[in-house]
Amino acid sequence: MTRSTRLMAVAAITLIAAACGPGGTASSGPTRAPATGTAAAPASAAATTELITPPTSLITPGKLVDCVDIEYPPMEYFPSADVTDANEAIGFDVDAARAVAEKLGLTLEIRNTAFDALIPDLQASRCDIVWSALYVNETRLEVADAVPYMATGQVVMVPVGNPKGIESVDDLCGKTISIQGAGLVEERANAASVNCTTAGKPAITIQAYEQVSEELLQIVNGRVDAVWETDTAVSDFTLKNPGKYEVAYALPRDDNYGVYHGKGKADLGAALTAALAALKADGSLAAIATEYAMDPAILDTVE
Repeated sequence: MTRSTRLMAVAAITLIAAACGPGGTASSGPTRAPATGTAAAPASAAATTELITPPTSLITPGKLVDCVDIEYPPMEYFPSADVTDANEAIGFDVDAARAVAEKLGLTLEIRNTAFDALIPDLQASRCDIVWSALYVNETRLEVADAVPYMATGQVVMVPVGNPKGIESVDDLCGKTISIQGAGLVEERANAASVNCTTAGKPAITIQAYEQVSEELLQIVNGRVDAVWETDTAVSDFTLKNPGKYEVAYALPRDDNYGVYHGKGKADLGAALTAALAALKADGSLAAIATEYAMDPAILDTVE
């Protein structure tokens, strides 16, 4: 399942600078030294975790293993093309995961995992958490639990000037779109296509790709009329390609990203919830969001 199992939406995700590059490429993003995910917890860890009960159901005691699909700026990406060590990845998700691990007095190990293998690997106990810009949805919640941490939504992006006049989902009937396949966006796109045919209109031609970078390449090459993606990814892409693309319309912004963990692991869920709340309260999460040119208001989902 994929992310799709991340300007109207840009107003919600206020990217104030071209912070990151398209997935899998070098980036002009935050000029910071990447943290290594396997470093020992700092000496201050004991003090920072006094009020938070550490999880006891980890695969390896003392270590939090995080499965991440590292190809989705500004959420998770490599700082340059020659960096391949997953523990040197940067982005909101991985930096926030490091902060949570430190808050809990744990070391963090990041495992670069193909998107459609994220939840299966979690189910197979290859990782403790999946923190990789995954929507909280009923399909995933059937097999895993999640702690929401960020509000997000979906938009439809078109070439500047909107040459095909796409102003609503209904306008996609008979058009060709690219998506990242097998997740929430594909579910919604398929449902929209069925609505087209039910109304006697042509179906939507849906081209699904494994990676967001491949999906976005289709509009660059003129192979599709529009891209249906998260506001996060589209905001980053439009800022990296000024004057070329725009948001035709935004769907209701009523989705959340969540940190997934094993089904029924209440200790881990409670620890994640407490650590996120503490990091929100002390301003750490907002600082990470700001570093990646994201509006801290999207963190209001953290309680």
